[in-house]
Amino acid sequence: MSKKEYLLVGSYTPPDENEEGEKIEREFYGQGMIFKSDEAFYDTEHPDRICYIPELSDSTYSRNSFLAICDGQVDMAEELYESVDWQHPETLLDEWFRNGEVDTCNECGKMFNCYGETKCPHCGAAYDSDGS
Repeated sequence: MSKKEYLLVGSYTPPDENEEGEKIEREFYGQGMIFKSDEAFYDTEHPDRICYIPELSDSTYSRNSFLAICDGQVDMAEELYESVDWQHPETLLDEWFRNGEVDTCNECGKMFNCYGETKCPHCGAAYDSDGS
């Protein structure tokens, strides 16, 4: 059985493992200089491991951070994590909402990719992109 290959961009050392405090080393990926670790994001046994740090910011994000941003929806959290490549995840999610790519169901309250959808994939409620 082969070992799974994980994307790793840059490095991150938590403050408790470095006498000088946390250490962030960014590398270029996608559109910016970031830290990103698939291994940390997909480590469901340690969901508080730092997996992403955006460009021009020392804000740190863990799997739990992405889940919180996505109201606990694993599929949306994973899609958001996979898509960030320089920006804060909240910024990208807001952009998806503004561009009509993601919406929230009026019936069940869950987010979903709404492009081309006529009903909520979670509860089946009718969906119309004009908000009705």
